[in-house]
Amino acid sequence: MFFKRRSRANSYIDNEPPPRSQSYDDYEKQRPDSSSTREKHQQHVSSPIEEDMYPRPQQPQEPQQFSRGVIPSGPMNGGMGGMGQPTPPLSSGKPEPMPDLLAQAFNQAVRPYTEKIEQLESQLADMQAWIEQLEQQRAEVHGWIDKRGLRPDVPPSIAKIMDTTTPDAAVTLNAQLDRKITIVNFDLHRLQDDLNDSISSAHFASAMLKFLPDIQRLALLPNGPRHAFDLVLKLGGNLNSHGGLDNGDDDDINARRDFYGRLDAAMVDVVSRRFGEGEEWNVAREIKRIEKTAQYLVTFGIKPYFPDTLDLMRREVGYQSGGQGPNGVPNGGGEPPRYH
Repeated sequence: MFFKRRSRANSYIDNEPPPRSQSYDDYEKQRPDSSSTREKHQQHVSSPIEEDMYPRPQQPQEPQQFSRGVIPSGPMNGGMGGMGQPTPPLSSGKPEPMPDLLAQAFNQAVRPYTEKIEQLESQLADMQAWIEQLEQQRAEVHGWIDKRGLRPDVPPSIAKIMDTTTPDAAVTLNAQLDRKITIVNFDLHRLQDDLNDSISSAHFASAMLKFLPDIQRLALLPNGPRHAFDLVLKLGGNLNSHGGLDNGDDDDINARRDFYGRLDAAMVDVVSRRFGEGEEWNVAREIKRIEKTAQYLVTFGIKPYFPDTLDLMRREVGYQSGGQGPNGVPNGGGEPPRYH
């Protein structure tokens, strides 16, 4: 008696050997199915589900599948790839790059600042457009002021802007001041004729002195001192043409002296600035012009007339010509005049 393996379950049965007299065919019939026979039978009677779940290759795999860079599919490689399908080579195609986490974090951090910068740039563009519009309106207002001759009457803040932004500001301001001085002088004379009485020199001088600040403003502009020089002399000449010199009134004479004294102080600054610009002008002729008027006023007891201005102009002429000064020192060899 020996034990015979019956199936995959490793079960054993007792099987006595048949008598030797029996034929081999009878033995095969009585003998239990062997494992190989049962396996062949199970292969033929296996269900279609098992065939689908465990497909068997119809033909042996080609050796090329195990070439370099190819990983065959199967249970030994962890189930990678499809069943029975070769895995594509790893070197085929460009590998997908890894995400740059540092760049993403940086972009996320600076995004609020970039948005703020874009907002500020938009606001700056709006402000520039608004400024251009204001500048255009300002130019139109300045043109309207000059068209009506109102430049001498504008507030100081507006006057400063007009003097620095308007081309030929000195010429324009001088023309308007000259016209306005002429109109006021004409109105005073007409008022005097209508009243059949003379206006006092004090009142007339007060009306003329109102133009002195604008003349000083004109002297500060480029090429303005030469225009201011003529306007200061025009103010003095208007008072001279007012009349009343032959009355011999002490109050009238004192009012004239005060008026000429203020004109002289303003003229010193104007002459100094005119010399400082290096303008070529006939100083000697202007000196004679002032001296002639001074000689006329002396006859009425009114003196001096522009004394400080004449002194400054004489010193300049003596320095330029190299003549001798009042102390016997040649001005040409001494120190030059000092201007503001």
